[in-house]
Amino acid sequence: MFRSILAAALILTATAAQALDAEALPVPAKGEQFWGLGSTGIDCVRLPCPWRGVFRIDPDGTRDRPLSRHDMTEAPPLTADEADRARIEEAFANDGCVVAEGHFEGETLAVVRIAGECHHWFPRRPAQ
Repeated sequence: MFRSILAAALILTATAAQALDAEALPVPAKGEQFWGLGSTGIDCVRLPCPWRGVFRIDPDGTRDRPLSRHDMTEAPPLTADEADRARIEEAFANDGCVVAEGHFEGETLAVVRIAGECHHWFPRRPAQ
């Protein structure tokens, strides 16, 4: 019985520690949205496959489906400062992924800022 109580206490302690480690996601500025740019985390066995692309990040932190069903080998048309543009282009070229805050003006993504790397926002691969 003591072992059962000890095991339950250890599980509860580990669960509580994980809950404390979870940080709330930032809130985008009014009129802006968070977008994942680069590797989508999706692995396919048939084409077309959106290995790289642009996907919306929902307010609860989940990834939406990529905007294109096809692999995007280059970043979408965008307006951004030089450093942000370079990070986005590097993500597409090197199987990386960044989270950008911005909005679409037609087919052009207007990037306000880079909010971080996708692997910090999404520690696990998306469900397929």
